[in-house]
Parts: sequence; C-alpha cells; structure tokens
Amino acid sequence: MNSFKSRYQSFSRNPLFMPLLITLVLILINLVLQPNFLEARVIRLNILTFSPLMLVAMGQAIILIGGNLDLSVGFGVSLLNCFVAINMSLEPGMAGHNALVLSAGLVIAVAMGLVNGVIVGMFKVPSFIATFATSFIWLGVAIMIAPIPGGAVTPQFAQFFKASLGPVNVMLLIILIAMCAWQVIRHFRTGRYIYAIGSSWEASYANGIRVHRITLASFALGWCFVYLGTLALTAQTRAGDSALGEPFALNSIAAAVIGGVSLAGGSGSPVGAALGAITLSIVLNIIYFLGLPTSLQVLVRGIIIIAALGATMVAKNARARTAT
Repeated sequence: MNSFKSRYQSFSRNPLFMPLLITLVLILINLVLQPNFLEARVIRLNILTFSPLMLVAMGQAIILIGGNLDLSVGFGVSLLNCFVAINMSLEPGMAGHNALVLSAGLVIAVAMGLVNGVIVGMFKVPSFIATFATSFIWLGVAIMIAPIPGGAVTPQFAQFFKASLGPVNVMLLIILIAMCAWQVIRHFRTGRYIYAIGSSWEASYANGIRVHRITLASFALGWCFVYLGTLALTAQTRAGDSALGEPFALNSIAAAVIGGVSLAGGSGSPVGAALGAITLSIVLNIIYFLGLPTSLQVLVRGIIIIAALGATMVAKNARARTAT
C-alpha cells in the first residue's frame, strides 16, 4: 500500500500528470455523450482530425520552452498549405515532382523559423511583436500563391496519412515518431540548451551558451513540427486555402499551456502540448454532442478551456511548493 502511495505521489509530481488527467476526464465525458467514441473507426478518424493541432502545438511548445512564442505559425500553416497544394497540382502524376515539392516545403518551413529566430535572437525584438509582424508576411505570401482556395494534392498523398501499418495508423505513427525524436533531441546539447535559455537567458549567456544560435535552433526545430502538422492538415483538405491556418496560432499556445508548458520558458514538454491539443479537440466534440445552441458554444468552450488551464496552473504551483 505504501509502495502504491509513493508511486502515485511520485507520478503526480510529473508535469504530464495533470494534462493526462484532464484528457482522461474529457475522454470519459465524451464517451458518455458518444458511446462509440472508443470504436476503432472513430479512434482512427479522431487521430486524423486531432493530429494537425497536436503537431503544430508540439512545435509551438519547443519555441515556448526556449523562452519565446510564435504567433506566426497560424498563417505559416496557411502559406505552407497553399505552397504544397498548388505546386503539387502542377504535375500530379510525377512522383519526383511531388517529392521535390514536399522537400522544398520543409526548406521553406525551416527558413520561416530561422527568419523569426534571427529577428528575435539577434535583433532582440520581443517574440510577441516579431512573430505578430511576420504572420502578416506569411499571410500575404499565402494569398499571392492562392488568391482563392485551389490546387489539389495527389490521392496517394492523402491516402498515405489515412493508411495503416498493421493495426497502427500511419498518422499515429508519425506523431509517436515526432515525440520520440524530441525525447532524443532534448538529451543532446541543443535540447538541454533550449531549456537553459528558456529558464534564464542571462545565466545561459554568462555560462558560455551561444544564446542566439540556440534561439535559431528552437525556432527551426519548432517549424519542422509545424510543417508536419501542415502536411497532415493538407492531406485532409486536399487543397490550399490562405485562411486555413488562422486558428492554429492561439490554439497551439493554449494547447501547450494546458499541456504544462510554461509561457515563461524553460519547462514543459511537446508531449504535454500534444495532450493539450487532444484536450482542445475533445472539448469541441463534447460541445457538438451536447447539442448546445450556437450562441452558447463559444462561451462553454471558453469556460472549459479556462478550467483546464486553471487545473494545470494549480498543479504546477503545487509542484513548485513541494520542490521548495
């Protein structure tokens, strides 16, 4: 009994404890309202629906851990979505062309992250202001690429994300690989330094860490995850739309914070951000199955999100008091 109690107390101090608990509670509520929620078909559809925000939130989390935030990821998703969909439609039957488009998209995503990183890390512009400004650049380019919704990805591209390897959905596998990749990166010097500069920029600089380079690395890594989320979203929409990514900016930040990532930097995990994204997505499910009138849906969603954020912050403060 004592052993179980000690294990519970140890696990309850884990930063992922509260995000996981919130997710489980919401899953139970959703299950009551939607009895087939745990059927294989429904689970597969939910993974496809939830995955874009999960991956974008993981990218946002990496940037937040480094002590910054990125308000441009929303319209960045729009730009990348338009680029992939429009250019893939030019030569739909050419596998080499499509591979080139996807590779170019990754290069563009990393470049977008580096642009933000240079402005924030080298020119010392606060990330809130810098990325708010670049978001409109990304939107402008997205509109130039696709003035109206259009383009089309290949059926093979869309089917890839819906496919399964045995019992495992490919999209779920991509998310798990992304999580494992971060767990590996965080144990290397770059990963440790991202946490360090998020905790204290000045102390990191005083200890010889090249803060500017690590800031660049955090933005570049974060945008790799944003690109994966964009591909998952594009596979669902199968077309480009410059307005498609707008909700992702604030939703990714909310998901990360619900998942235990600190807005002050230096703590949290992209895994927690993914759980936060699941929380936000299940909230939408619950509201839908409650059958609430449109006038109440936004209000109820806001109340549930605030409650989730409050529970996460209470748990975080409790861990801080225990540590001291």
